[in-house]
Amino acid sequence: MKRKYWNLAGMVVLIGAIVCVMTFAVIQNNDQKASMTDNDDGEEEITLDQAPAAVQATIKAEAQGGTIKEIERETENGKTVYEAEVIINGQEFEIEVAPDGTLLGKEVEEADDEEDDDDDDEEEVSLDEVPAAVKATILEHAKGGTIEEIERETEDGQVVYEAEVEINGKEYEIEVAADGTLLEIEEDDD
Repeated sequence: MKRKYWNLAGMVVLIGAIVCVMTFAVIQNNDQKASMTDNDDGEEEITLDQAPAAVQATIKAEAQGGTIKEIERETENGKTVYEAEVIINGQEFEIEVAPDGTLLGKEVEEADDEEDDDDDDEEEVSLDEVPAAVKATILEHAKGGTIEEIERETEDGQVVYEAEVEINGKEYEIEVAADGTLLEIEEDDD
């Protein structure tokens, strides 16, 4: 009799464990489906704490003590990127970071009514021909890479310097205002 009781108790425990595991699996599956359908375009707003540590470090370093307004995790063509909107000295920047913390781009956000003009007056210049503040910014962000070309041009009535730089085998474009303010760093996909 005791043996039957223990066999029955063992079966009840086993069935209970199976039901718990199956219930947990169904809940997990539903959560995954819900998170996949929440944002059809692959964008999700997150907090800084929800980003990987390497992404957090890059965003904080590039924000330079500015105010981080929002962070989005985006998936495009199977690649995840983190985009942060940051206010630095009154200017709004968008910082794009790979999951491993690699800076993919940093640019000044322009007002919606401003047009992005392709400019007529572009001039190739040497590093020694740019203002000292511009030279310092380019060298700082080139990180010892090879500066292949620098162009001086006018965008929206402002003189800017665009440097094409090769860093660790990748091409980057560094855009700097005449006063040395970093406007954008972008990996050149071409």
